[in-house]
Amino acid sequence: MIQRKQTIYLLLACIIALVCFGLRFFQWIDLLQVVSAVLSGITIFQYHRRLVQARLCLVGIFIIFAWYIGIAVLEGRVDTAEGLPMVNAILIFMARKGILDDEKLVRAADRIR
Repeated sequence: MIQRKQTIYLLLACIIALVCFGLRFFQWIDLLQVVSAVLSGITIFQYHRRLVQARLCLVGIFIIFAWYIGIAVLEGRVDTAEGLPMVNAILIFMARKGILDDEKLVRAADRIR
């Protein structure tokens, strides 16, 4: 269902990733932010397949951490101004937790039948 709280988290994560891409000086490593935004957008519409959705969230979190590692290698430091992608990772993590909770609920309802 599109009207779940996970959808709000993923939509906010998509917006934050695009804002982060626009705020930095368009380096090649910043394309990972665009990939993260696109992946969050795709994940929203995978609501029929919750386990795929959870895996895509995990991939999105790994992409954000790869961005942080790339920034640390390129610039030698990570400033506090680059903390917005961490908010993005937290939102994706919260969405993943909600997706897995929904999956548990559906499995429990299937057991009752």
